[in-house]
Amino acid sequence: MRPCLSHTVVVVPLGAVVSLAVLSLASMPVAAQNPTAGQNKGPAAKADRVITNEELEKAYLALPIAKLPTPRTADGHPDLTGFYYNILDVTGKRNADGTLYYGFGETNARLGAAPPKYPEATRPPYKPEYAAKVKAIVDAEYGGFSSDDPHLECKPSGVPRATTGPLQVVQTPKLVVILYESNFIGETFRLIYTDGRQHPKPDDLETSYYGDSIGHWEGDVLVVDVVGLNDETWLGGGDGHTEPAAFGEPTNHGIGERFALIHSDQEHVVERYTRHGNMLFYDATVEDPVMLTKPWVLTTRHLLLRPDDQFFESFVLPVPRIRAT
Repeated sequence: MRPCLSHTVVVVPLGAVVSLAVLSLASMPVAAQNPTAGQNKGPAAKADRVITNEELEKAYLALPIAKLPTPRTADGHPDLTGFYYNILDVTGKRNADGTLYYGFGETNARLGAAPPKYPEATRPPYKPEYAAKVKAIVDAEYGGFSSDDPHLECKPSGVPRATTGPLQVVQTPKLVVILYESNFIGETFRLIYTDGRQHPKPDDLETSYYGDSIGHWEGDVLVVDVVGLNDETWLGGGDGHTEPAAFGEPTNHGIGERFALIHSDQEHVVERYTRHGNMLFYDATVEDPVMLTKPWVLTTRHLLLRPDDQFFESFVLPVPRIRAT
């Protein structure tokens, strides 16, 4: 069983107004929290050493799970089909009085495991006026969460924020479907057309949360061009996402994109999906002539295939926010 999020309001101190996602799960053994800890034993890295992005990519490609044979479809392309998800280092239990206890990062602490210093996520190069707006949002965060986050209004994640997992990919010769599981906003999906069509003409293109996506193959890489995105999503967020352990740690680690926030409706994204064995590598470049001084290249994201797991139904119920006193 994997941690399951429920959209719940939490009252926090210091007068903050914050709506957080609270984890609801049963206690899980370490192996269940990170099933790749044993099979994905990689070269150890010193805890006090900062890892570069280049070293990290080499480490991921050297993992046994990435060296497994990559399945292919009848037309010869890598088969991206599957359910991908990176498990959090979270333990939980229900107390006798019915309350729930959650421990974040306790497995590493209990085992005395100090993970290496993974590289920080790249930051979008905002123009000064928009950099100031982003800074104001970040300065008002509480525990990595912001009351301005579109997720708290149950809005879809948008591109590229959505591709952090859990997600299900369904690949056909002319269409790739990505189903996003999220307990912040419920289930959403994207259609990526690979049948050779072009984007609709600008006058016929209505903006939306996931825009219009067309894809083609460049060797073993699925390249997706995304336009027609509205300005109601964020590029990332302080809550971040989970990345696989690369150096033999007992649990995965988190990475935040807290400075990757607002964008305009002129956002244009080029995504690259590459499957290595049972790992999916996700790269993206974001252009926004309104807010950015130059294209933003994301730090590569990595998702583990979980063939024995499945996509969960998720939905969101409206809950009024509570102002802490």
